[in-house]
Amino acid sequence: MSDNLRNGFRSDRGESLRPSGMPRHENQGPPRGSQPLSSQRMRFRLRQFSRHRLLRRSLSWIGTLLGIVWALPLTIVGLLFALPVLAWRGHAQFIRGHTAALLVRGPFADAVLSRHPFGAMTAMALGHVIIAEQQGLSSRVLMHELAHVRQAERWGIAFPFAYLASSAWAGIRGRDAYWHNRFEIAARKAEKH
Repeated sequence: MSDNLRNGFRSDRGESLRPSGMPRHENQGPPRGSQPLSSQRMRFRLRQFSRHRLLRRSLSWIGTLLGIVWALPLTIVGLLFALPVLAWRGHAQFIRGHTAALLVRGPFADAVLSRHPFGAMTAMALGHVIIAEQQGLSSRVLMHELAHVRQAERWGIAFPFAYLASSAWAGIRGRDAYWHNRFEIAARKAEKH
């Protein structure tokens, strides 16, 4: 049976010319491009609902909370490190941007960061805690460390292992373990935005 007889006739524009009483072939589904009306309404309602400002803000907070919980083991390590910094004339500040973080600075942080095993640093992120020098923290460095906080949110407890693996991979290929680490490259890109 030809397509014209089975499907009815079609106009130049692809419209069906089949008489309204003529039944469709048994094996055919609904006409192409059509969906049940309830499905179309549901999609429309979901699009409207997703544009709602309160919903977006609520989902953002839920995402932040889930990220904090996922990175909690690393954040606990950061808080344990922050305790001596705060005890030795340090201070803390809550940062809220694309993610939440606790910024901790003080003389103890200066001493530890200047003697870090990977070389002197201005700041470092441990979960949702950023340990920074008292003087040298620019907005660029802060954006870099917040990128590491977001990475910890995504990777959770696996983040330190993934970071070290990325450094090892760079070293195996004969490149610098810090500058060619994929997490550091992403953090440097975040500095520019």
